[in-house]
Amino acid sequence: MVVVCLCLGFAACASKGPGKVELDPQSQQFLDYMSYIILPVEKKIFLEMPHEDRGEFIRDFWARRDPDPTTPENEYRTIFYNRLAIADQAYRIGKPGWKTDRGRMYILLGPPTNVITKSMGGSPQFRPTLMPEAPLEEGTVTEKPTEIWVYDNYTDEFSGPLRLVFVDYYRTGDYQLTSHQEITAFSMLTLQWDPLDLPKFQWMGMLEMDEKSVPGYAIFDYDAAADTYEEGDQRNAIVSIDIPYERLDYTSTGDTFTCTFQITAEIRDSEKKLITGQEEHYSEKLTREQLRGLILNRMNIHKEWELDLPLKGKYIYISVADKVRNKRLRKLLEIK
Repeated sequence: MVVVCLCLGFAACASKGPGKVELDPQSQQFLDYMSYIILPVEKKIFLEMPHEDRGEFIRDFWARRDPDPTTPENEYRTIFYNRLAIADQAYRIGKPGWKTDRGRMYILLGPPTNVITKSMGGSPQFRPTLMPEAPLEEGTVTEKPTEIWVYDNYTDEFSGPLRLVFVDYYRTGDYQLTSHQEITAFSMLTLQWDPLDLPKFQWMGMLEMDEKSVPGYAIFDYDAAADTYEEGDQRNAIVSIDIPYERLDYTSTGDTFTCTFQITAEIRDSEKKLITGQEEHYSEKLTREQLRGLILNRMNIHKEWELDLPLKGKYIYISVADKVRNKRLRKLLEIK
C-alpha cells in the first residue's frame, strides 16, 4: 500500500475554513432540471467546481448519456427536454408540472402504455387516446381520485408490466405517487463515452454489490478542503486533497499499473487573479494486487500543503489533472 502524505504541524489561532461558492441562478436552474437524472458524484462535482468550468461539465454530462456519439444529435438530451416540456404543461398545478410526481415519472419513463382514471367514488374511466380496447380493473371503486399508469415496455426491469398508482388525496389536482418502486430507468449512462479501464472497473461491481453502479466510477472526482489560521501577523491556509484510487485511470505494462497526475493549489483575489500557488507532479506504479487492495479498501492518495494567505486572498482554486485520461477537474473554495 502506497499512500503519500505530507503533513504540516502548526500553532493555530484557527478560524473557520473557506466555504463553497454559492450557485448562480443559471447553474441552480440546470441542477434543478437535472435532479431526476444526475448521479450523486456529478452533483457533488458541479457544486464544488468554479462557475467558469461548468460549461465543460455540462458538455461532458450530456456526452456521457449520448447513445450514439457518431450522430450530430444527442438523442438522450432531445428526449429529456421534450419530456420535460410536456410534463411541465400537462401536470402544472400551481407549481411547475415537472416538479410533480406525475411529471417526474413522465420524464423518467415517458408516456405510459395505459392510463386508468377513477373519480371519487366512481368506476374507472379510460382515456381512449392512450388505452387499448381491453379495459383494466373494470367495476372497481376508489375513495380518492386516482390514476393508474401501466407500462408494458419495462418488463425486463420490473419483472412484468410496471404499474404506478397516483392518488389526489386532497382533491387539489396534485396526484401523489403511492407505489414504492425505485425508478431510475432514464438515469442510466451509456458506456461509450470513455473506454473502461478493466484493471480498475472489474472490481467496482464487487465494491457496490451491484454492477449498475460501475458507470459512476468512470467519472473522475476527489475531495478538497482548506483550513485557515493566523500565526502572529501571518495568515495561512492548509489545503488538503484526497484522491481515491478507484477514481484514477491507469496505464498498464504487464502486471504493473501506473497513475500520473498533477496537483495545483492557488490563492486568487476577488477578480480571480493569481496571488500565490504551488503545484506537484505525481506518479505511482502498482502491481495488480496492490491496486486491487487499494481500491477494495477505499484508499486515497493524500496531499496537504501550507500556503501564505494574503489579506486580499478571496478564493482557493484546487486542480487535479489526470494525465492518463487527460482530464482536469478544479474545485473552488471561497475565503469568507
